Amino acid sequence: MKTRITKILSFILSLFIFTSNFVVPVFALSESVWDMYDTNYIYYYNPDGENCTVSSGPILSGDNKLYNGDEILSSATLQKIANNQPFYEKAANKYGIPWQLIAALHFRESSLSRYNPGNGQGAYQLYSYTAGGTNSNAFKPTSSLSDEEFQRQTDIVAGLIKNNYSSGLNLNTDDGVKTFFFRYNGVASSYISQARDLGYSETEARRGEGSPYVMNLADVNRDSRQNKNWRQITTDGGKMDQPANLRPGAFIIYAMLGGSTGFATCNDGHIPGSGNGNLNQTAIDLAWPDRGHFLTPRDSYKKALADVGLSNHGDRYARIGASCDAFVATVYRYSGVDPNFVCCGIAHHGATWNYVTNSGKFVEVPNRAGSLKPGDIRLSNGHIEMYVEVNGVGKIASASYGERTGDIGPFYDNSDTFKAYRWRGN
Repeated sequence: MKTRITKILSFILSLFIFTSNFVVPVFALSESVWDMYDTNYIYYYNPDGENCTVSSGPILSGDNKLYNGDEILSSATLQKIANNQPFYEKAANKYGIPWQLIAALHFRESSLSRYNPGNGQGAYQLYSYTAGGTNSNAFKPTSSLSDEEFQRQTDIVAGLIKNNYSSGLNLNTDDGVKTFFFRYNGVASSYISQARDLGYSETEARRGEGSPYVMNLADVNRDSRQNKNWRQITTDGGKMDQPANLRPGAFIIYAMLGGSTGFATCNDGHIPGSGNGNLNQTAIDLAWPDRGHFLTPRDSYKKALADVGLSNHGDRYARIGASCDAFVATVYRYSGVDPNFVCCGIAHHGATWNYVTNSGKFVEVPNRAGSLKPGDIRLSNGHIEMYVEVNGVGKIASASYGERTGDIGPFYDNSDTFKAYRWRGN
């Protein structure tokens, strides 16, 4: 009943707004209209959207926060993303890209609308692909999208991401993802200058650090409420003459959704993967804080195993998660640091052993107290574990096949039989 009333009230409010002030299509909103809505905290009715009744707690367990603690996305917006996720994932899997890239574009380009606006550029505003909505690729007529048409457009944008906009980029890195979003939005020279004015290097500027489309609300300097000189372009080919609006940048959305980790809806109470880029905190969150729990995994670890695709990697993982290689792989994947961390097999020349020692993504470091950093891996022929710090004290986070699930135990010296490795990326 509450959901129905909310929809009715939202609809009445939308009628008042549009009949009193604007004559614009509900879904083909211009940047200037978005600016007005943002600065005045006005919400409008979207018949494609779904209301969602959730608990009072944050859906993302603290991850849905801007630098200043403000909420990034409302629960209703998160639910829209969850509703569209099967379409994003189907297209993303076809081209081997993270589905969150598509979700972030959809948010930035059309507020997650499943509607063809009048400009013919579709739900993802494919300006180049449609020649500004004038060629045979234009998405017409102006109308709501069926599931089939929405999937078709989503497949098209996924193909363009893979074969065009991300050419030569590593989408497993933050720099690669930022550069991709900047390319998609047009690589405006004024945004490069804006980044340099903020003190970023030329390399950083060219990956979009000065673009509100990419990095809006990332910090105090890129928040127009705090920095009046943080500006944006509001029309195609126009000048950077307006303060940036309050829509989070595409990279902010992408990072919040966890990169290549899973995303859950508010209907099942499932908390999505953190994707926080913090190996130490992720290991602490997934492991029991002490020994003695044996084969009973924490709920957070069971959920993480499922989200990174290891729940069905042999019955032992689905049942207890008590495997050292599965635990470390889950931490690296779930944190978003390395979504492609190979699992499983830590015997000499096993899959995980080879990945850590031969992939070039890790560098060997001294295996001793004082040299290790949180997130470092300690590896031998038969076991893998992680060094973590809890309140500044060195600990070991690990699991052991057939004995115990992920937990945190005291640090011990195993330098005679283990080597240590530190993530350095691609």
